[in-house]
Amino acid sequence: MTSWPCRKWDTCNPDFVLRETNINNIVLYEAYIIHSRPFRDSSAILDCLSAEHGLMSVVAKGVKKPRSRWHSYVQPFMLLQMGWIGKSELKTLTQVEAQTLYPKLTGPNIKLGLYINELLVRLCAEMDPHPQLFQIYDATLTKIAASDDAVVQEMSLREFEYQLLAELGYGFDLEKEIMPELLYGFEPGVGVVEAKILRGPEQVVVSGASILALQQQQFSTAAQLLEAKKLMRSILSYYLGNKPLQSRKLFYTQRTSKSTNDLSS
Repeated sequence: MTSWPCRKWDTCNPDFVLRETNINNIVLYEAYIIHSRPFRDSSAILDCLSAEHGLMSVVAKGVKKPRSRWHSYVQPFMLLQMGWIGKSELKTLTQVEAQTLYPKLTGPNIKLGLYINELLVRLCAEMDPHPQLFQIYDATLTKIAASDDAVVQEMSLREFEYQLLAELGYGFDLEKEIMPELLYGFEPGVGVVEAKILRGPEQVVVSGASILALQQQQFSTAAQLLEAKKLMRSILSYYLGNKPLQSRKLFYTQRTSKSTNDLSS
């Protein structure tokens, strides 16, 4: 017997609805698959993001078999309803229902989605719910899918990076006033400070106008967007550590391949 979706309201944001469905006593939660890795011969371990549970891992048994009923559903960028069982951190997937017919991202836009997925896997703790982050992720996929304009996509990525860090408690300390005409940089353990008091000799320095544009998500010039990218890369590098992002290697490989093709044509 299937019951109607039960709505739960996030007390921090009354405009955001958490949805869950109960099917045959298995509770299904809206979720996205963020990452997948092989497990044994025909199974996979899926890193999933849901509003209620945050980032969590589930085993999808037999999902790599062509005749698996979940074979076409278990892919990134597709909104799903998922159910699982288990008391350990690694759950066992028991039910999957597709909420959309196709993944939100296809073609060249996939590489942008892989980038934000990798940020989630690297920065989020498992089983640490962030309901607002689920909404931010869903909205970012929609924005990226809706436009092929490189500037719009860059703005969407900067917005996601900024909101992700804020949700995880790594956000900028902007209680002090940012002056658009001054220069600022990121000081690890402190936050955004004026460039004149930065301790490192090779710190990224940007204008206060670019920081305000990033905070307000309103970039009036290409220079502001470029500076925002440099600043966010500097901050993310600190929290990600020395291990480079694999998705950035993909960007570099594609750009190198394109440049080679242009030269040979």
